[in-house]
Amino acid sequence: MKTCGIVVEYNPFHNGHLIHIKESRKQSECECLIAVMSGNYVQRGEFAITDKWQRTECALQHGVDLVIELPLILTLQSATVFGENSAGLLKLLGVDHIAFGSETANLEELQKIASLPVNVNYLKERMRKGESYPRAYGLLSDSVYPNDRLAICYLRALLDSGVKPLAIKRNDNANDEMIDTVCSARAIRKAVLNGQDYHDSTPMEITSPVCNADLWPYLRRLLIMSDREELEKIFLVREGIEKMLKDNAEKYENYEDFLRASISKRYTRGRIQRTLMQIVLGNKKEEVSALSSPGYLRVLGFNATGRQFLKEYEGPGKVITTFKEIPPSYKLFEERGSKLYASLFPEEKRKELLKRELQGPIIKMQ
Repeated sequence: MKTCGIVVEYNPFHNGHLIHIKESRKQSECECLIAVMSGNYVQRGEFAITDKWQRTECALQHGVDLVIELPLILTLQSATVFGENSAGLLKLLGVDHIAFGSETANLEELQKIASLPVNVNYLKERMRKGESYPRAYGLLSDSVYPNDRLAICYLRALLDSGVKPLAIKRNDNANDEMIDTVCSARAIRKAVLNGQDYHDSTPMEITSPVCNADLWPYLRRLLIMSDREELEKIFLVREGIEKMLKDNAEKYENYEDFLRASISKRYTRGRIQRTLMQIVLGNKKEEVSALSSPGYLRVLGFNATGRQFLKEYEGPGKVITTFKEIPPSYKLFEERGSKLYASLFPEEKRKELLKRELQGPIIKMQ
């Protein structure tokens, strides 16, 4: 069975994703399209606006055959860790192609950068210091576009593998915040939270949106009350960021005001949000340092084609379909994440989400 893998967040699923799915299938000529998807948290350190089960179901309804979950602790990290581990799971699955969205879609230049011994997270800073790297389509002239940065991480993970990459050009307004038929997920989230009509942009119905600001009253108290020594034990807390976060938590009552005061050249919004999420989850450095590569593939959903792929799969990854099968070292983080995410909802929905987490994948046979 010819396969193509994609890395997605679908926060939320929208019309641009439909284009990406169609192009991925067309260019790869695949029989089975497999998505590695972040769960209830996304790479920028935010809660997914709607839960992973709704996003999985939407993906299966619109062209994806199999959805695999990226473990939470690998999601809430830098683009490098997120990208390389997502591609790593697709390699475990033995896909023939990996297709990704790209602002430049210049595969040759992206591959050149991927082959260089430089941390892509610091590429912009290194360039400002005068170091010379390949330049094309403005890719490295001032900053690396977000999806190109992820593309470089995917390509780095694919070095010396037989997986063939496909760069699919993103729509020009894919990063804009204006709502439109084809627009960014950010624009849709903004419209949802502001009570604007978003239905022409996405096939999803988002009835109970959640966002990081919902957590701010609890997080603020946690930052104020925690000692710096306690915070220093938390994963991603380093370089004195805990002092800055504590100081700003004391000063600012509003979450966005707190974030704006915390963002700097040293600390990006994404880095701050990921760090805050690790703090509120209580994930400790020693727990993360003890992890080995996941080696497992948690199935969130599949259709008839996806089921046939799983039936024929003989690769090195351990396919699992229930929460209890997750290795204990990873289950620790998943359990914390599930409880925190569910706590944002009314009691009935909270219980429903916790119960759903323990059940098997979504199955779409028609």
